[in-house]
Amino acid sequence: METYLVMIGIFAVFLGISAVIGFRDRKRFDARERRRLADNFGKPGSKEYPDGRYEQIPGYFKRHRQDYEVDDITWNDLDMDLLYHRMDTTCSAAGEEYLYWLLRTPRTDGGSFVSDEAIQWWTAHEQERLDVQRILQGLGRGSKYSVYDYLDLLSSLPDRGIAADLPALILPAVSLGIMFISPPAGLLCLLGSFALNMITYFRAKRSIDPYLFTFRYVLRLLDCARALLIKDLPFCDKEREEMEKARKAMAGFSMGSGLLLRNSGGIASGNVADIILDYICILFHIDLLKFGSMLRALRGKEEETDGLIASIGAIDARISLASWRESLPQYCVPDLTGDRFEAAGLIHPLLTEPVPNSISVSKPVLLTGSNASGKSTFLKSAALAAILAQSVNTVPAASYKSCCYRIYTSMALRDDIRSGESYFIVEIRSLKRVLDAASVPEKVPVLCCVDEVLRGTNTIERISASAEILSSLADMPIRIFAATHDMELTELLDGKYINYHFSEMLDGDDVKFSYKLLEGPADSRNAIRLLRALGYDPGIADRAEERAKHFMETGSWEL
Repeated sequence: METYLVMIGIFAVFLGISAVIGFRDRKRFDARERRRLADNFGKPGSKEYPDGRYEQIPGYFKRHRQDYEVDDITWNDLDMDLLYHRMDTTCSAAGEEYLYWLLRTPRTDGGSFVSDEAIQWWTAHEQERLDVQRILQGLGRGSKYSVYDYLDLLSSLPDRGIAADLPALILPAVSLGIMFISPPAGLLCLLGSFALNMITYFRAKRSIDPYLFTFRYVLRLLDCARALLIKDLPFCDKEREEMEKARKAMAGFSMGSGLLLRNSGGIASGNVADIILDYICILFHIDLLKFGSMLRALRGKEEETDGLIASIGAIDARISLASWRESLPQYCVPDLTGDRFEAAGLIHPLLTEPVPNSISVSKPVLLTGSNASGKSTFLKSAALAAILAQSVNTVPAASYKSCCYRIYTSMALRDDIRSGESYFIVEIRSLKRVLDAASVPEKVPVLCCVDEVLRGTNTIERISASAEILSSLADMPIRIFAATHDMELTELLDGKYINYHFSEMLDGDDVKFSYKLLEGPADSRNAIRLLRALGYDPGIADRAEERAKHFMETGSWEL
């Protein structure tokens, strides 16, 4: 007896030590994670995505389309994938997908999907922020798929009623009854029923395994919502309402879910309790029956599941936006009540050493200047300012005031090899979509940024067609910023466009750019001078200069 007591005491001590060590390790891990999260706050995002995951981040966006969205051409022109990467410090898949949705769907009604106070609060309350981020990490970033892909699969999955697995319970019971009449026959029936149950079990288990990810993720969503609801989080009333509604509606889904979603493998691990539970599930289809009940409980709860993803994702995205704000050299909260485009100290959010520029205009703008002087960067900065103002309530500038726009660009176009369309065809299609958007008078105005109109054709037709297109755009409800190398356009569009330019200085063999926006048209042509400055053979530059001089004097090219 004493020996047994000693053994029990040793076992109890072992369990106690293991529990203490486990608790200590969890505390250390939590402290390390909180330290890492605190250190990374205010730094650009540097997240790595699993293979194929980034392609699935638009999952929430694709299922919540808006009347106006940043189209693919504009998204690619403005390098918004890079901007998203820089902004994304979210801790969950829901946060990743919601942040992407915010950037793709700028509001055009003057409101905001996220308030300034809701972002600032997370910056001012570090401990609460770290608590919530640790909860969000428990939700996880998911696999390379969007949870919406799995929800779509579930919606197409046939209902699994108890009839499919009821024989697994009835046959062993009948066999036991037969044993009272004829033990040999009953035993034979029992063994046969177990063999049949094993065959049908493994066949059915393989078919439901792909859907268990969805169940696990939804359960993590519910756990995350439960933990967040305990917290006193301001500016989250709508999100709390959605989470509470979903938690109540889906209470039956999580009940007894551990039986199905436990990490099976007791047979391999040697754990006696797990071995027994594994055999019970195999022989009587207990977990398959639970799968059917969970599927029925989740069916029809797509709205509640979507509400969980949106509310949790919104909280995660706001924390990410708070961090992004802190990483910027400067930012402002936009004023969307103006009738001009006014920006002071406007910078490009992806540049490490940006040069701020200011502008205040109520008419279309024509930008001139040499290559690499800053025209394209300014166009992108203006378009991004409008998108960010109307999506995340944050503009990288000292101040920004304007109305709401539908933003379109036509900048970084290229030949479409797959369709066989030339650069010129791609470009005129791109410009046509802007004209089509602006031709709908009842909608908000268009902000359009165009870099080098019709660069894909010859000089004479380019200048002629560009002048007509830009003149037509100026007569429509469009705020347009256009950049060109064709100085002739400054005269052809005089009165309709305000001229601004960027310039450079040649200091010996060195080229220096100020990247400062200046009023008026560019007053010099510097392409040939740049050839000299960048080390080209002087003869090439001399002959090029002679050709240009001859054309300017005679209107024809010297052979």
